[in-house]
Amino acid sequence: MTTATAPSDVVPQAPSVQGSATASASAAKPKSKTRALLFALPLIAVAVGGYWWTHRFVESTDNAQVDGEVIAVPARTGGTIAQVLFTENQQVKAGDTLAVLDDEIAKAKLAQAEANLEAAEATAEAAEADSRLAEINALGNKSVAEASLQTAQGGVVSAADQLKEAEASVKSTETAFKQAETDRDRSRKLLEQGALPQAAFDQSETSFHVAQANLEAARARLSTLRANIAVARSRTTEASAKVKQTSNVDAVVAQAQARAKSARAQVAIAKAARDLAKLELSYTRIVAPADGVASKKTIAVGQQLAPGQAVVQLVTPLVWVTANFKETQVANMHPGQPAHMEIDALPGVTLHGELESLSGATGSRFTLLPPDNATGNFTKVVQRVPVRVKVRDLPPGLVLRPGMSVELSVDTHG
Repeated sequence: MTTATAPSDVVPQAPSVQGSATASASAAKPKSKTRALLFALPLIAVAVGGYWWTHRFVESTDNAQVDGEVIAVPARTGGTIAQVLFTENQQVKAGDTLAVLDDEIAKAKLAQAEANLEAAEATAEAAEADSRLAEINALGNKSVAEASLQTAQGGVVSAADQLKEAEASVKSTETAFKQAETDRDRSRKLLEQGALPQAAFDQSETSFHVAQANLEAARARLSTLRANIAVARSRTTEASAKVKQTSNVDAVVAQAQARAKSARAQVAIAKAARDLAKLELSYTRIVAPADGVASKKTIAVGQQLAPGQAVVQLVTPLVWVTANFKETQVANMHPGQPAHMEIDALPGVTLHGELESLSGATGSRFTLLPPDNATGNFTKVVQRVPVRVKVRDLPPGLVLRPGMSVELSVDTHG
């Protein structure tokens, strides 16, 4: 028999402590999240505002790369390569010999130039000696000619005086001859008349002959002196001509000096040719113009080079960053502003730099065919302005190579 339980016998169960705690926690969770969110929102706003405030003057771009000097080392003369003294990507110093060309022809040209120089110097020395000798001879010849002229002129004067004396002597002897002739004729008449002895007549006859001889001698001397004065005058004329001929000493000396100067100029030409031959010989050794890494070697032993042909690309240690900013970003940029950069090849490393300069034109203006917006259909494109940034305080051991990609930001607040 089933016994029914009275309602009064059923004892009501009180709610458990665990259940009540769970319910309380569930109710409190939304309130805690809300309070946390209310506290976080101002912090987030402050953080966002601070980030915006600190970055509102910063212009960034990933269109940037490491740039540097890459020198195409040329052959300065043509020839056949005899030696190659470097390997691909070798570190070299300024002045290191990279390659040597066959130098036999250059040596022969130098020897020829040196021989020509010696010949030119000998010719110049001879011309200078001739110049000095010509000056001495010209002065001496002038002095001799002037002395000869003076002597000849003195001879003419002396001959003229002697001629006058001889003419006077002829007149005197003519008078004496006439007197002796008269005395002889008178003595002859007296002798014929018997009024004069023969001895007296003989004496007058002798005096006549003596006077006649003296007259002939005086006339002969006069003729001789006249001939002598003609000779003296001829010598004077000749000496005067020689004086005129030798009087232009300056012209003779100038002509000799000009020949010497011309010969000395030939020496200068020969020296220049010798120096050029030396240069050509030195050009057979191709040297590094600066420190750097020799990359992209394009030569081998036995290869024929032409003047100006590049043998290697030399990458120097001098590097910088070239960033291509949009034209809308460069309004407040100027040299001296700080920059920060991250190199793709160096993750986790932030480098610092300084804006060095801005290009004078956009990159498109330096292309082979610059755009001409006046022709064809026009589509506006935001242009890029190249900006050069100097890298500062590069950490030891880090190497930047031209062409590496860079993310760059510039603080335009400064």
